[in-house]
Amino acid sequence: MKNIRLQRNEQFVALAAIALISLTISITDWLQRGMLPSFNILLSAVSAVLFMYWLPMIIGYLLVIKFKINRWFLQWISLFLSISLGAFVWGEIRALFLPLQGIGFLQAFLISLPWSTMIFVAVKFYLAQKHLKLEQQLRKQAEINLLHAQLNPHFLFNSLNTIASFARTQPTRCEDLVHDLAAVLRYSLSQSGLNQTNASIPKEAWVKLSDELVILNKWCDIERGRFGDKLNIRFDIDEALLDEIMPAMLLQPLIENAIKHGKSIPLHIWITVQRDGQYMTFNVRDNGVGFAESDLANAHSKNTDIRHKRVGQDKVAHFGLEITQARLELEAGSRLELSNTSEGGASVEFKLQVGTMAC
Repeated sequence: MKNIRLQRNEQFVALAAIALISLTISITDWLQRGMLPSFNILLSAVSAVLFMYWLPMIIGYLLVIKFKINRWFLQWISLFLSISLGAFVWGEIRALFLPLQGIGFLQAFLISLPWSTMIFVAVKFYLAQKHLKLEQQLRKQAEINLLHAQLNPHFLFNSLNTIASFARTQPTRCEDLVHDLAAVLRYSLSQSGLNQTNASIPKEAWVKLSDELVILNKWCDIERGRFGDKLNIRFDIDEALLDEIMPAMLLQPLIENAIKHGKSIPLHIWITVQRDGQYMTFNVRDNGVGFAESDLANAHSKNTDIRHKRVGQDKVAHFGLEITQARLELEAGSRLELSNTSEGGASVEFKLQVGTMAC
């Protein structure tokens, strides 16, 4: 943080805050003197705000920006001298309204020393907190970008292998699947963290559940084309939730993981999205072999940081689950819940809060 930089609304808030403090002190001072409120006293208090604080703060700020003053001591000096000059001018103006003497330069320096220090430290502290928050947001965005960069090639390669199986035997079908994959890729890239420039990751950048399901069905058609009757995918969606928003491409890796590790013929996968109080509950379950006990133990361990787990460190690396878990934590503050159904299949569930409607 080399220079003092404040947004326009932050500048207004700073000026309003110092005006409120100054007026409060002035009114209290006159009441303690036993003087009755008057128009001249009001003019004196307002002129103090204007000449002793507002103009010096604006001038000091402009000096720092104009001459690119980087050293904090020189920044403070510019504010101190500006407030000192403003205090001297205010003393002369006050003498016109009230039977009081003006303020000499020495007295102006003594008055300005604590005020300039307090204002400067307060602004610096605010900016330090602002920069810290920005760095955290940028680090969070960079981590999300990395996760998307890992995930996009992952499902791309698997989908290409699926399409390749139709290249010779069913070229027309292959062409249709290529179009489906193109639509999925355009959607994925346009909605991914790689395409977001706002480091704060706003929910306005999320997608409607209805849009997510349209693209998800295109991807499922690719998988159905490959496996035929060996794969059955069913959706059970609460239509009242179609306008709710969610991070893009969350369900696809869960379905892909079920296809890869289900190992059951025919494999049935059920995707449900239902409302549970103030939350949307997403569930992907299958009739496969279920999760290994080690996977369930790791998923329930609070000490497991899935974002820093290296793919391939165990024999069954649920790559899509790991990335989805990391994205949920970063983008929505949620977690995947892994379990096995009573029939023995795998179940993956997560929740997102209801109520933020897409624009």
